[in-house]
Amino acid sequence: MKVSLQAVAVWGKIAPSHSITAVMITDDQQTIVTGSQEGQICLWDLSSELKISSKEILFGHTASVTCLAKAREFEKQPYVVSATENGEMCVWNVTSGQCIENAKLPYRHTAIYYYHCSFRMTGEGWLLCCGEYQDVLIIDAKTLGVLHTLSSSQSSDWINCMCIVHSARIQEDSLVAVSVTGVLKVWDLSSSLNSIQERQSVCEKESKSLDSINCQAVRFCTYTERLLLIVSSTCWQVYDYCDFSLLCTEFCRSGQCFAGGEVLAAYRLIIWTEDGHSYIYQLLNSGLSKSLYPADGKVLKETVYPHLLCFTGVKENKSFPFVMGFMNERKEPFYKVLFSGEASGRITLWHVPDVPVSTYDGSPKEIPITATWTLQDNFDKHHSMSEGIIDHLCASKDGIESAVVSSSVYIPSLDRLVCGCENGKIFVTLGLKTVRARLLENASLLKDNLPYKVLNGHSSRVTCLLYPHGKSVRFDPSWLLSGGQDSVVICWDVFTGGILHQFSLQSGPVTELLRSPENYKLKDHSIVCCVCSDHSVAILHLQKRVCLLHARKHLFPVKKIKFDPVENLLIIGCEDDSVYIWEIETG
Repeated sequence: MKVSLQAVAVWGKIAPSHSITAVMITDDQQTIVTGSQEGQICLWDLSSELKISSKEILFGHTASVTCLAKAREFEKQPYVVSATENGEMCVWNVTSGQCIENAKLPYRHTAIYYYHCSFRMTGEGWLLCCGEYQDVLIIDAKTLGVLHTLSSSQSSDWINCMCIVHSARIQEDSLVAVSVTGVLKVWDLSSSLNSIQERQSVCEKESKSLDSINCQAVRFCTYTERLLLIVSSTCWQVYDYCDFSLLCTEFCRSGQCFAGGEVLAAYRLIIWTEDGHSYIYQLLNSGLSKSLYPADGKVLKETVYPHLLCFTGVKENKSFPFVMGFMNERKEPFYKVLFSGEASGRITLWHVPDVPVSTYDGSPKEIPITATWTLQDNFDKHHSMSEGIIDHLCASKDGIESAVVSSSVYIPSLDRLVCGCENGKIFVTLGLKTVRARLLENASLLKDNLPYKVLNGHSSRVTCLLYPHGKSVRFDPSWLLSGGQDSVVICWDVFTGGILHQFSLQSGPVTELLRSPENYKLKDHSIVCCVCSDHSVAILHLQKRVCLLHARKHLFPVKKIKFDPVENLLIIGCEDDSVYIWEIETG
């Protein structure tokens, strides 16, 4: 009979770190989704009055999130996709918080766009991806498998940014992209569906070298079906989409870098910067004048020039980097919303007026902040759990501040909860009794009534813990292992709290402790494996208290470790798909 268990996660009074690296608002304007450097996805409720409140934290990634995008037609399935630095991709249901699909590919995506042509495509649609690889990948939105590639007939390179163009005038969907070297490319999508599904080569229809490099965003004006906005770090430009002639250039202020932009309406743009500011411009016709780049024998182009209407700012001059976006929804409540996420974890919203105007004297008008919120604001607002499970143990002498827990392990057979902290201390206490007392009884009596031990041995943050007997009975039940940022692995007696041995690896911080497999053949089986941040791997013999092997020559992070019990070999696979084979006895 299958038993269903309901798990309860209890946080302390300090919100978890959530350094925002990607942010989006769902099509229904009811949920904000943020990705973080820590790998978490956070869902935030957005009310019709533009009030923010955190809803869920989704765990599933092991690396920093690089981009977010919708993964279905949102009215049918409320799915978003996230991608990370190490190639992980997850599709999430933002209503239930469930991970629908996941995969790990050897690609680092920096932008993803969902594409589905309902009357000409089968399946759930495509994810058009660009990043640190050549050209554009087409990934199945349902399975996350690679379907095909949009390739280049010339100047094949990494793509910095892109956008999908839906043109009612020519009844064609296109993908417009700009490479890292400033080459603009256009691929037909609608007319290439059969070729893509049959895996035939699909190359760009148009290619033009632009004057600007380090392009941050490209956007098509659906209102005029003529203007193309290109935003680079030093300037933004407007091109004529018909022949890609340059109509307008505006440079950024000294000390600022542009980071993106969007088309608000016909001849109206919003541009934002890396430091969280934004500017709304009206493009005004200058009349028939000299072309910026006239072509022989062609009609002179009508150029435009920008007039600054409004701007937004941040409360303080912060050094945190911002990631920003814009939502221009044509369904109720019809909001135009500029939003930003900071590395500090703060979300900020600005409600942009339907018709932005300058002040009476013609100077630009500031748009005030509509809402701002952090995870910590939610923790401060709800006082139902003012302390964590072990805060009563690791509080400072004045009782004001507690040590931050950096790693933990629960030992069911001993009912021991072991928590390693940022300050190097390790606390060992009774697990279930502590939780029960914390949740159901008088928390003020915890420190006096429940036994606990403090293990002192690490000089800095405890990064990982392992109770090897819980993984295999061949290990001594008294052994507890801890790894630290100080590159030290300590073997403790969990019953007495004493140090049995200390392994000084003189390497990077210890990131992982693993037991050797059951079929590993050595004279005795008290072997653990230690992975460090400098990509080195150490084999530690706990019984003999020696380091059998310290493999240091890996150029990339370690992804997989296997043992060959017959030949007594250690096999290490790295993230660049290289494999190293080490002989344990000889090194």
